[in-house]
Amino acid sequence: MRKLWYPFCLLSLFVSAWAHPHMFIDTQLEVRLSGDCLDGLEITWYFDPMFTASIMNDWDSNGNGSFSSSEVDQIYENAFSNLADFDYFTYISTGSTTLSPSVVEDFTVYMEGQTLVYRFFVPVDMQVCDGCFSVAIYDHTYYCDILYSTDSPIALTGPGSDDASYHIVENQNIEILYGGTVSVSRDGRNYTGMAYPQQVVVTLAAI
Repeated sequence: MRKLWYPFCLLSLFVSAWAHPHMFIDTQLEVRLSGDCLDGLEITWYFDPMFTASIMNDWDSNGNGSFSSSEVDQIYENAFSNLADFDYFTYISTGSTTLSPSVVEDFTVYMEGQTLVYRFFVPVDMQVCDGCFSVAIYDHTYYCDILYSTDSPIALTGPGSDDASYHIVENQNIEILYGGTVSVSRDGRNYTGMAYPQQVVVTLAAI
């Protein structure tokens, strides 16, 4: 997890009207393939210390440092389900088509050391056009600064995945404008008022 700094503030995963980053998420992505079909995406989010502390304070009711099934349900309802209104920050493109999930499955939340982790599955079942597709995970308001993890960011799994490949690029066709003073930051991140989402481009093996 990248080193992060925060001022004292209360945060929620729900998108704010403020258009500069106040939350930082590192993403790992498992891309599940079946030949020339994208079956789905397993998405894992690692959160910054402030949001971790907020969730622990609000929903770890017995203070044992982990979450029971009922606590996971409460977190889902109160600090995740609203992301349906924001496409779960997930955009999948093939050919000229871009789609976003209407539902997610298998949501869970847990602690990994001192870091809060969300994990969920996005069912897709999409035929891939021209042997290539891309996945971008970003918040178009830039309240959340989302980057792929520096540690094992992408896994390709399923039939045919051994011959598939991926690379991560910044999609400079999508401009995220934000304003105001940036009072929180990632280590080494340059905040210019303009950001571009990272995009995973997956190329399937030639048939």
